[in-house]
Amino acid sequence: MRPKFSLSFEDAQTAAAACLEAARQHEVEVSVAVVDDSGALLCFSRMDGARAYTVELASQKARTSASVGVATGVIEAMSRERSGQSGGSNAGRGGVPVHYKGQCAGAVGVSGAKPEIDEMIAQAGIAVVTG
Repeated sequence: MRPKFSLSFEDAQTAAAACLEAARQHEVEVSVAVVDDSGALLCFSRMDGARAYTVELASQKARTSASVGVATGVIEAMSRERSGQSGGSNAGRGGVPVHYKGQCAGAVGVSGAKPEIDEMIAQAGIAVVTG
């Protein structure tokens, strides 16, 4: 057997706090979702001013990224490469997996800014837990 790694609640809080700080630095209002390895929500934050739709979209990005172990930006790029085959589950950039010892231990999803900014904010959250 092999051990299964998953983000803890404390990891999720730390990642979310770093995402919120990165959002403030970019002067944007976002929603941040952090999920464990199974895609279950551990921590969620919605900044004042973040639109209502960002709640579900941030969660969807995190769940999608955790379920496949790759960033949603990669999924988006693959969808574009397949002419005429856009998947209904493509949430766009902003979902980034947390890898630990070669395994996906969870993911962070961010929504509310431009896609590239969402992704940078999510990466800032992951950086503090993977150090």
